[in-house]
Amino acid sequence: MRVALIGHETYENRVEIKDIIFKLNKKFGNDLIIVTRGKKDGIEKWVRKYSLEMNMKYIEYNPANTSRTLYSGMEDEYYDKPYHPTQPLHQYDCIVHNSDKIVYFGEITKKEFNHFNRLLNRWKKKASFVQ
Repeated sequence: MRVALIGHETYENRVEIKDIIFKLNKKFGNDLIIVTRGKKDGIEKWVRKYSLEMNMKYIEYNPANTSRTLYSGMEDEYYDKPYHPTQPLHQYDCIVHNSDKIVYFGEITKKEFNHFNRLLNRWKKKASFVQ
């Protein structure tokens, strides 16, 4: 079970995040893989921290203009490219395609939501939104 926990950089409810990760771990155990976009702020920072502290499987789909990390979900050739404005949108492609369940925390811009929603419809998946 791949569960994506992604969201806005200002969402920082650490208690809720830790509680959700704990419940997911209890429900799915070793079959659980936590997925994020690898952002350094907000929910994704805390998801990474708590997932690794609980010795869970963790994958991040960081943008192509960053370096590959130990937890990156793409091949080596994907990384260290020049920045392009579509890279954040491609992260949504990776998340939707590589996740069974998706939870988005906080606000999402209209442009990102429209792209995200098209991908969800294309892959026949749903996302939960937590404000």
